[in-house]
Amino acid sequence: MDSERIQSSTAPVGDMGGTAGYAAIPTTSATASKYLSDSVLLDKLCNRVYELLQEDMRAQRERVRNYGSRRW
Repeated sequence: MDSERIQSSTAPVGDMGGTAGYAAIPTTSATASKYLSDSVLLDKLCNRVYELLQEDMRAQRERVRNYGSRRW
């Protein structure tokens, strides 16, 4: 995969309830070995995963904070 194909969207691919929806990159041994052998590509991937994790944690904190609060 090219580094340009790593999407910048934080919208999950699948179910909103789980983090598995964020896995848009096919996990084949060829893809994994390409990412592991290219340090720049691996760094971009790690940064993107970290961004998604931060966004997910922020959304979870917001949901917990808003849980039980009056809506009107």
